[in-house]
Amino acid sequence: MRTCFPTMSGFTLTFLGSGTSYGIPMIGCHCPTCTSQDPRDNRLRSSVWIHNEDVSLLIDSGPDLRLQALRYGIERLDAMLLTHTHADHLNGLDDLRAFTRLTHQPLPVYAAQEHIQFLMSHFEYVFQERNPAFGWGIPRLEPHAVWDAPFTVGPLCIQPVPLLHGRWLSIGYRMGNLAYLTDCSGIPESSLPLLEGIQVLVIDALRTKPHPTHLHFDSALALARFLGAAHTYFTHISHETLHASEQARLPEDITIAYDGLNLNVSL
Repeated sequence: MRTCFPTMSGFTLTFLGSGTSYGIPMIGCHCPTCTSQDPRDNRLRSSVWIHNEDVSLLIDSGPDLRLQALRYGIERLDAMLLTHTHADHLNGLDDLRAFTRLTHQPLPVYAAQEHIQFLMSHFEYVFQERNPAFGWGIPRLEPHAVWDAPFTVGPLCIQPVPLLHGRWLSIGYRMGNLAYLTDCSGIPESSLPLLEGIQVLVIDALRTKPHPTHLHFDSALALARFLGAAHTYFTHISHETLHASEQARLPEDITIAYDGLNLNVSL
């Protein structure tokens, strides 16, 4: 299996969103987390931005994409990496037209073959030849199927990592010594070699109680220990998690991520 772990000297990972599919606060909920005044408890749907002066990548296009791009100043994208096709990771896809309008170029989208087939079925218009009558008011995407072989975007080498997400397929992405593994309930044995030597792990940890399609705090912590990550960040957090009290219970090398958190990764 060909792998490609070394990469450029450094980049920033910005958490655009760190919440579960409902977002926090949830509509109609008055629990301690949804009414919290701690800004770390206010979570958009999970997505991250990988960037430095040479490359700008988006992982997932959830329904909060427009707000996330404006909030964190994203004005250029070189590609999008898709983890899976659930609505909270995909349904902001049309907002990618803001980026293709600026460049007048299709935006490469990397995803598993079955996810690309889903996109072509449900968002057929973004793959059609551009109609001059509409200008660039419709997004144009350029699909690239990935599985477990690495690929490059600009100077950045990216290793896809197939994951289990209940009965669904999800794909994580490794860049150098960092791995981003959202929406997973486990890691197939065949994917473990793709995660050897990681130092920074971002991993799904929905809540403290077990869940059938997501890791919870204990299972995510066990995987972090097994993989030997020096520091781990929990993401895709539900409203059952009050940031301050749950963070206080965790080891020093485990951080509950929050919207706007930047990880400066030097490799």
